[in-house]
Amino acid sequence: MKKLLTIAALLGTASLSFGQGTVVFANSSTTRITTNSVNGGASTGLTRSASQIVYYFALFVAQSTQNTADASLSGWTFTGNLATNTASVGRLFGNYNTDSSVSIPGFAPSSTADFVVLGWNGNLGTDVNAVRAFWNNGAGGGQLPAGFAGDHTEIGLSIVANDALLGSPTGVPAAGTLFGTGPGLITGFNLNTFTTGPIPEPTSFALAGLGAAAMFIFRRRKN
Repeated sequence: MKKLLTIAALLGTASLSFGQGTVVFANSSTTRITTNSVNGGASTGLTRSASQIVYYFALFVAQSTQNTADASLSGWTFTGNLATNTASVGRLFGNYNTDSSVSIPGFAPSSTADFVVLGWNGNLGTDVNAVRAFWNNGAGGGQLPAGFAGDHTEIGLSIVANDALLGSPTGVPAAGTLFGTGPGLITGFNLNTFTTGPIPEPTSFALAGLGAAAMFIFRRRKN
């Protein structure tokens, strides 16, 4: 009896594994990612290549009735899939299956789902929850990770890929498409520069201290 239960459990696990739907988590040359801080400048352009800076992209899923997303990502679930940028500017790649796709837990092949992508500057690390806390629902106010040398980072959310038809890890049916120029597809998106405030130099701290001391002395003499 124990052997039968063990076999049944293994079969159940296997069926869950093969029962997950799949989507292609990569973009094309016509749906590339932009940023308004290219090579430290202010002009808008494509995100840099992997040799220049690292970006990460997290894939979120929801039922096909979700249709919309905002910075809070309320109603959305992280799929566990992270992509990163490639040698080609503006491109991302996060494929893990043999048919160039990623598996989506909780969604079967031939089902439909909505998807949205959150992207950010790699200096924020790979912890999705920490990135969301830093972004503070798009309002800012988070703390930069230790060692981050700068006064800004880049982060942004794509539009929703609506009613994507999921494929199978075996390639039959084919993995769903998220990026494209047709209706309900992600046409690319922008990682906005998020200003965290300049980091004061030691001399700035010193000048601020002298100013405060001078004000204190002036007030005492006046009294």
